[in-house]
Amino acid sequence: MLTLDERIKRDTEKLEQLKRQKRAQIQREKQKARAVDTRRKIIAGAILLDIFPQFTELQPKKNNAENYIEFAPLVDFLTCLADKKG
Repeated sequence: MLTLDERIKRDTEKLEQLKRQKRAQIQREKQKARAVDTRRKIIAGAILLDIFPQFTELQPKKNNAENYIEFAPLVDFLTCLADKKG
């Protein structure tokens, strides 16, 4: 029979193990959601470029600031489309 201290130690270790498993599960779910989101973006981007091939001239840059400038015409175009929809 285990002492009270031994049972507390065992249960504490089990609790920590369950917490690690839960964190790992949450991380796997986040990674899966990111993968689905990335796939969605790739498909939507491919459709956009098929319909508007002129946007294939836009080239990714080294950082977000440069990309913001490079892709500004696309953002403006899509913003106009979104505004006209409503």
